[in-house]
Amino acid sequence: MKKSFLTFLILIMSLAIAMPSFAAKLSDEDVAKKKEGWYPTGLPLLNYDSDNGFGYGVRAYLYNNGTRDEEYFSYAPYKMQLYAQFYQTTNGYQYHEVNLDMPYIMGTKFRIITSVAYDKKINANFFGIGADAAKEKLTLDDGTTVHKFDTYKDYLDYADDNEAFKKYYNYQYTKPSYFLNIYRDLTQNLKMLVGFEVKKVTIDTWDGEKFDSDVQGPTLLEQLKPEGYKGGWSNFARIGVYYDTRDYEPDPKSGYFIDYAFEVSRGWLGSDYDFIRNTVQLQYYIPLLSSLTLALRAGYTDTNMDAPFFEMGYFGFSLNRRTGNGSNRTIHGYKEQRFVAPTMTVANTELRWKFAEANPWNQNFQFKLTAFYDVGNVYDKAGDPFSEPRWGDYHQGYGGGLVIAWNMATIIHFYYGVSEEDTSISVNFNHTF
Repeated sequence: MKKSFLTFLILIMSLAIAMPSFAAKLSDEDVAKKKEGWYPTGLPLLNYDSDNGFGYGVRAYLYNNGTRDEEYFSYAPYKMQLYAQFYQTTNGYQYHEVNLDMPYIMGTKFRIITSVAYDKKINANFFGIGADAAKEKLTLDDGTTVHKFDTYKDYLDYADDNEAFKKYYNYQYTKPSYFLNIYRDLTQNLKMLVGFEVKKVTIDTWDGEKFDSDVQGPTLLEQLKPEGYKGGWSNFARIGVYYDTRDYEPDPKSGYFIDYAFEVSRGWLGSDYDFIRNTVQLQYYIPLLSSLTLALRAGYTDTNMDAPFFEMGYFGFSLNRRTGNGSNRTIHGYKEQRFVAPTMTVANTELRWKFAEANPWNQNFQFKLTAFYDVGNVYDKAGDPFSEPRWGDYHQGYGGGLVIAWNMATIIHFYYGVSEEDTSISVNFNHTF
């Protein structure tokens, strides 16, 4: 198992040597469009996604790009990005955050990204863990399986005697957290990471809650009682290395990104759990035309030892940790964390076509249509994707949407995804990858 993973890691990282290397730098045209100095952006958050319902709130950004004569103006996405967010939804989700990102801080080769956040969800998803659970369809209380989430939902909504099954796949959590990641350039393209995250997780099930006509029966989480079902502290340290030739990090048009990150959680870090995670990622951006980009990503993660179930559902990428598999960050068209296991893979293909650009009120807006196709699978052991890949079990999603780049760095997306089981809508920030 370890040998298979090390072989895969060496193969991926060696691509940084085999692929053509070039400076991660904006084109002259984009440098001319990039604003100088300080400026704000932000939007009221009036949106919807299939997991959380209708959401409302606000996210406000403050940027400082510095001046054109500064050394890193054409390399860094910005000199400073600070954002604050207040957000909650009709389906009981809250996410409030203050996040600071400072590349090349004070003219050095260091970058700092730090965040404090409060995350609460009263209808978090738990569909089981492992390869066998991922093969199962949604199951009704009489043992009947269904292929469509709408069929499952209709069964719960319109049958009066199904209240006891209403929250079968749901649980409740709160997660206040803090992280600090410190990066340093080893060369212009090769960078390293050290960091840590502190998080306190409180979990409640819906078991025994009274609804209109019945009491909630045993939920899947309560039945399986996976590692971590009682919550606790989940603190971990991170180290990583990545090779980045993308022309512009928030909205790349060319270049590639190869990433390896290692996370370790131990009692001496104040954690209630002992686990390690290895994550590898390759992103590649190919300019087919001046206005058309093909974006590709392949990702792999493995979490082992006594990792809590709420940590398994993440890809621990160096620059951002993404929930998976399922949701607009991994496989569109599926519920968030629909497929979770100790080992997970994901691959994404996306076409991005810039069809319009406008500059009202001294602001730059670029409008892009996107089309995407996603696949992913989960496994019980680190070596299984290579020794027993089970290609026929890969879950697929596809769709498209609109992306608006505001002053290049603020990316706003409107996605619609489709899978064999469900559909998804996402109105949020940033590209999928």
